[in-house]
Amino acid sequence: MEHRRKDFEVAVDIATLQDFSDLLHSQPKKLYEESRRRCQIQKIPPQIRRRNKRRSQQVYDPVLVSIGPFHHGKPELRRAEEFKHQCLDRCAGGDDKKKAFFYSKIVEQAAAIRDSYAEAKIVEKYDDKSLALMMLLDASIIIDFIHNYLGMQGNSFSEWQQCLGAGSGPLMVRDIMLMENQIPLQVLQLLIPLQYDEEEAASFLPCFFSAFLTFKRRVVDVEIPQEIEDPPIHFLDAFRRVIVMKRIKIKEEDRVMSVYSSNSKSMFLQSALSMREETVDAGISYMHRSVMDLKAKGIRVRPDPDLALADITFVPGLCFSELRLPVQYFSDLTPMVMENMIAFEVLPHGCSSLAVLSYAIFLKSLVQSPQDVKELQANGVILNRLANLEKVVQVIKEIDTFGLHDQDIFKDVKMRIEEHCRNKARTWLADLIYTRFRTPWTAIALFAGVLLLCLAFLQTLFTIN
Repeated sequence: MEHRRKDFEVAVDIATLQDFSDLLHSQPKKLYEESRRRCQIQKIPPQIRRRNKRRSQQVYDPVLVSIGPFHHGKPELRRAEEFKHQCLDRCAGGDDKKKAFFYSKIVEQAAAIRDSYAEAKIVEKYDDKSLALMMLLDASIIIDFIHNYLGMQGNSFSEWQQCLGAGSGPLMVRDIMLMENQIPLQVLQLLIPLQYDEEEAASFLPCFFSAFLTFKRRVVDVEIPQEIEDPPIHFLDAFRRVIVMKRIKIKEEDRVMSVYSSNSKSMFLQSALSMREETVDAGISYMHRSVMDLKAKGIRVRPDPDLALADITFVPGLCFSELRLPVQYFSDLTPMVMENMIAFEVLPHGCSSLAVLSYAIFLKSLVQSPQDVKELQANGVILNRLANLEKVVQVIKEIDTFGLHDQDIFKDVKMRIEEHCRNKARTWLADLIYTRFRTPWTAIALFAGVLLLCLAFLQTLFTIN
């Protein structure tokens, strides 16, 4: 049924029109006009926290230290607030002139620091001097912690344990990865070169991200992607870019189909395998297939430590195909870090891509039972530090994807998976190998049976002759 707009004569007196115009302009309609279209530090909206109040406190609120103005002054975080002065003293080497120099450098950036927060009323409570002192103390405890975490010379493990407890390390890592618990990254980038030489300063944050990703205190080739027009706004944003936009080298002889890169959400590399590529049917819809389902269909899951989080790839083959995934470490911090990155992606003033959200949704479809986790763990895709396989399944299921169930970042990969699964020749062969010949004894039994059948046939033939 076709709907048409009804045209009619508009007759409004000038007084009514003026009253309506004045009333309309008095409303807060400039909210979106005044919002800047770049990343900013912001709070978790109340409607998100109301989804699960108890869980939101566990995921979004600091438990050891406040970083930035949102949780500043909370009584339960007071001990760390006092400890920040010791960290500043170590960062400045006990030199009051050096502390004052650090402070003066931050005061010069006070306007830019204020502009980094989406909620102006939060930072309006502080004048430039108070805000600069807060930034200096917060940056000092972060720098001092990373210095200790990396095992650099002159560490202060004993002071951390004495003042904040033996378990302060994991809690500190947790708190500096919270979306609400952030200071502008420019403050850290301003202070780090003032305390370390050029080489150490350049590798300071990348080394920490590398150590956190691998659970090893060693340097791995990790680089924080920098974009002139849109640099990382805070610590969490920088870490997210490392795992999402990490550059990877693809060998010419091993081209695969990649569906996401830092420059394009749909980069496609044609397979170099000598086979006829079938056209992807746009009408094929991806069914949520677990790891064990894929294995039964002839799709092997393989780890690739050089893959970024958003570079899941699918390599088609004549009989068997490969789904290549980045290596994922699972610890008690994994769900909290992922959920804060997802919140940073989906909320206003966040980032433009939904890579972590898409990965979480894809991971939820792959992991549906402990057997799926066991298979991923056996193949080296998941490195598990949790208690058991059931805990990993629970953690993945609890990751909040804000009610979103699918994204287009992995659309081509999902279509290729579904195309493979609907190819009967491939699936029959996979079923023959994985189901019928699951152990060497079944293959030996088949060979013995065929051999006996041949011998019986030859015996019959010789008897007749």
